[in-house]
Amino acid sequence: MFSSALTAESQKLQQLAAQPKSGNSINNVEPILQELDALQSYQAKLNQCQTCLADIQAAAELLEFQADEELEQELQTNLAQLNCSLEECELEQSLSGPCDKNGAYLIISAAIDDLDALDWAQMLLRMYGRWGQNRGYRVILVEDSLLEYVEINSAILEIGGVNSLTLAIDGRYAYGYLKSETGVHLLKRTSPFNITRKQASSVTVEVVPMYVELEIPQQDLELIILPPPYVRCVIRTLVRIVHVPTGISAISGEERSRLLNRETALALLKSKLFAIMQRQGVQQLADIQGEILKTVLNQPIREYQLVSDSANQGKVLDLGTGIQTTAVAEVLDGKIDSFIKAGVLLKN
Repeated sequence: MFSSALTAESQKLQQLAAQPKSGNSINNVEPILQELDALQSYQAKLNQCQTCLADIQAAAELLEFQADEELEQELQTNLAQLNCSLEECELEQSLSGPCDKNGAYLIISAAIDDLDALDWAQMLLRMYGRWGQNRGYRVILVEDSLLEYVEINSAILEIGGVNSLTLAIDGRYAYGYLKSETGVHLLKRTSPFNITRKQASSVTVEVVPMYVELEIPQQDLELIILPPPYVRCVIRTLVRIVHVPTGISAISGEERSRLLNRETALALLKSKLFAIMQRQGVQQLADIQGEILKTVLNQPIREYQLVSDSANQGKVLDLGTGIQTTAVAEVLDGKIDSFIKAGVLLKN
């Protein structure tokens, strides 16, 4: 009965997604596709749990009559898999915010005059990208404003232009999982640009939901076409849209056309403003308090300590939850689920 209801709902959403698209098709269709993906994912997870449970029951019945080490190991593996699936379902049940099921934009920002921080921003970009890919999410670089090539110690780094990267991680509950990652991420290590010096670098991560519906008066928007930089042998058109009353802006330069970059920048701007409204607990754009815009973003949330000698051991410490690990390389490779789970449970 429950499975039939899920199938019927999936068919309904497929019909909606197949309808003729309007000019604003991205914002209209993507939430439908996302909900469809959520239903199909939930149905697949339900089927997997049912199959796993049936295997466990069958194995348990056989082990009552005869000991079998291989079957016992299979039983334990299935129990662990079922427990993991149930924990994830329980975690998702706690994600009840208005946009928790949406995809997420991650805006990663560093000080423009700090090479170590800019390098750290690239490391975080890779970490979150790998996390999203490991979960089967769609990961897209929306904006990379570290544009200017500068040679330092025979290494080519992208350090000029605007000091930010924007990553879109599109998938079920991406925003719900990642929203607790908003804040300052601190890195302590020996600088790769000066090996005689210990360096502390800070990078700000802001996580905002995708596909939000927010009406912005046209007179409150300013469109700026930035000079097209020559990057990676490609001429790109950068579009920045500014919300004049707050000064909040968004940039897109990864699309091939100015129109697509404008649409992407506007969607990102709406997401930023919506997230600010949620944090400040206001219902209208006019009620945003400009003097406290940076408060949440400036709070340190995690420390990453990298070491290069055997006398010390590196670690990653989450300042809000107290969760820590010495598996620094694994964390930087995207294995951050323990931090994300603790952050979700703390805030819900």
